Amino acid sequence: MSTIVEWHMETDVAVTGFGGAGASAAIEAHDTGAEVIIFELASAAGGSTALSGADIYLGGGTPVQQACGYEDSKEDMFNYMMASNGAQADEAKIRNYVEHSLEHYQWLVGCGVPFKMSEHKERAVMPLNDDCLLYSGNEKAYPFNQLAKPVPEAITRK
Repeated sequence: MSTIVEWHMETDVAVTGFGGAGASAAIEAHDTGAEVIIFELASAAGGSTALSGADIYLGGGTPVQQACGYEDSKEDMFNYMMASNGAQADEAKIRNYVEHSLEHYQWLVGCGVPFKMSEHKERAVMPLNDDCLLYSGNEKAYPFNQLAKPVPEAITRK
């Protein structure tokens, strides 16, 4: 492996990795007026995000949930996430994620991500159509259904 002995670039923000997190960081930095350079080791963007099922776990009353006739609350989303993460659950991180779930949805929409206002009603690990809303795990199963009202919260994008 070679050693870097000189650097010939200047930037406000250097993003290492062009997967979902790197792309999000680059967009946010750019939108604040920063000059951004993205460094990616692979031959294409995507990182481990490109290997995922493309599900985005959003809830707490997203427009997709509302369009499909579901009422969701931040508290139910929080309770389900805490229970489903078991002993590894980080209450502060989960609370932060839940509190900003609707903002995450709006941010994605603002970036041009289209969401079809439809539900995939059959159980599927990866729906093969363009329906967005689905149950992603054990929302309907005991004990989770005792801790939070079961509603689909995963939104899938292909």
